[in-house]
Amino acid sequence: TKNFFLFTTGFIAIFVGIVGGVVDIIQPQNVIDTAEHLGYPLYFFTLLGVFKILGAIGLFLPKKYDRLKDVVYAGFAIDFIFASFSHFSVNDDLIKVIIPLVMLGILTISYKLKDR
Repeated sequence: TKNFFLFTTGFIAIFVGIVGGVVDIIQPQNVIDTAEHLGYPLYFFTLLGVFKILGAIGLFLPKKYDRLKDVVYAGFAIDFIFASFSHFSVNDDLIKVIIPLVMLGILTISYKLKDR
């Protein structure tokens, strides 16, 4: 169980939090294209990137910071839900709608296993 927690939490922290956060901050062409396609200003992605990186760190805080960790989990959950809904709202391919929901599932597993 502990290994599965570390795997799911590490996956979210590394790929969504660190890699995703840095990409959102440096804004390569694919982020610029996505922002334009979804109708979001680029400054939104800058702040989102900062919060993703902080969230990645927050996922590994010690148990005494569980309330703060719950906020981090909620923040990632909101990010995934809004990402899915944003892609749905502009009639993107189904895969772009589903991927954030898969990430939400992985996040949920991490959350459920965090106290075991």
